[in-house]
Amino acid sequence: MNKRKGTVYEYRFFSNILDRGYELFIPAGEDIPVDCVVQNRAGKLFKVQIKGTASPETSNRVLPRYKVLAGTGKKSKMSIDCTKVDILAAYVDPVDAWYIIPCLELNEKLSAWFYPHSESSTARLEKFRENWSLFKTV
Repeated sequence: MNKRKGTVYEYRFFSNILDRGYELFIPAGEDIPVDCVVQNRAGKLFKVQIKGTASPETSNRVLPRYKVLAGTGKKSKMSIDCTKVDILAAYVDPVDAWYIIPCLELNEKLSAWFYPHSESSTARLEKFRENWSLFKTV
């Protein structure tokens, strides 16, 4: 994902979170593990990393799937450090869908796969689609 597209996804997330009545804090700097911090009405803070994809993978598939790189680091990718990030907000652009995923659900994987057109049990992360209520938890 190029930097410009990543910035677009970040601003889409910011707009969504503000529309839902949460507070938003955007840290200054480039080399920090979170893109923003969301505060709910109870005062709980959530450290969020925002990722997105615009490209489906269709090879040898009836229905497309989408991959978001959930790793951090510029040269050598490492899995997200869940002591520094609470939530991965992943945007699948072609289907206009957000996945709000607790970091620990990623199981230290570098990639997250999304199957928005599938109802199968292999679509493990589909339960997090439009999971905005995660921010309501205390």
